[in-house]
Amino acid sequence: MVDVDTLASLDGVLWLRSGAIASKLLGQHQSTISRNINRCETIFNINASKNNGEWHLKGDANLLNLERVVHQRHRWLGGRPLRIEAMYWSAKTYLDPTPEGWLPGNHDLLNVQQPLNLLRDSILDAWIGAYPDVPDEDDPDFASFPLLRHPINLVVGQNHPLLAAGDGLTFEMVSQYPSLALPDGAFPKFEACLKRMGLWNSPSRISRYKRDKWEGRWESELLVGYASIFSIEFYPQPQYFLPLQLPLMVGDNLVVKREFENHPRVLKLLADLRKRLNPLLEAHPEFIGFCGDAD
Repeated sequence: MVDVDTLASLDGVLWLRSGAIASKLLGQHQSTISRNINRCETIFNINASKNNGEWHLKGDANLLNLERVVHQRHRWLGGRPLRIEAMYWSAKTYLDPTPEGWLPGNHDLLNVQQPLNLLRDSILDAWIGAYPDVPDEDDPDFASFPLLRHPINLVVGQNHPLLAAGDGLTFEMVSQYPSLALPDGAFPKFEACLKRMGLWNSPSRISRYKRDKWEGRWESELLVGYASIFSIEFYPQPQYFLPLQLPLMVGDNLVVKREFENHPRVLKLLADLRKRLNPLLEAHPEFIGFCGDAD
C-alpha cells in the first residue's frame, strides 16, 4: 500500500502525461514525482514507460486499481480535491475558473476512450465529454448528465471555392474536398454521421489536442472543417460558415462513475456548470440547456 501523495504522483503523470505539469498541479517537486513513481513500480510490480507521448503501465494492475478505488473514495469524502477533465473547446465555458474543490487537467484529450479509461481506473473523477460520444443513459458503469446541445457547422477559409456555390451548395459538393478527421473510432458517433455524408476524409493521427496539428493544418485553403461558437476561435485564420446544416446536434455531458451519480459533490458541480451556461442560453436561443437529469 502507498500513501495518497505517492499514488497521486504516478496517476498524475498518467493523466497529464508530463512530470512538470503534474508537479505544478499537485504541488510536488519533480524529483518527488520521480521517486514516487519508482516506489509505485516496486510495490505494485509494474513498469511505467512513455510511448508516442503517452505514459503506459506494463504488468498486472489489479492491486494498483484496488488501491486507486480507496484513494478515489478518500477524495470524494473531502480528503483531497477531485480531478476533472474537459474537451479543449468546452473548458473555457465550464472550468474557467475551476469550480471549488476540483483540479483541472490539460483539456487536450481528442478521443472518448482515454477519459473513460481514466474514469474507469479511478484516476479521473469527472469528465465533461462531447455529445453524442458520451455514455448512454443506461450505461452500467457511468452516469452521464446532459449540459448543453447546440448546432455545429462546416467552415472553410475565405478563398475556398465552395463559398461561390452559395445556396446551391450540397454535401456531395463538399465531399469532393478534404475534411478534417481524427483517427478511426476517436469519436465514433460523430464520425459515423459525417462519413455518411462523405466527410471526415482527411485524417490526423493525433490523440491529444495541439492547435498546429488540428486547426493549424489550414496551410491547405481547400480543407473543410467543423466549428461552433466555442471552437471557431481556435482556427489560425478567419473562417466562414457554409450554408449547410449538419444533421446532428452536439454538446456537452458531465460524466462520472455510476456509483457517484447522486453524490452531493456531483450534484453541486452539476448545478454550478449549468449555471455557467445561463449567459450563453440567453444570447443563443437555438441552444438547448438542461435543468434536470434526463437527456
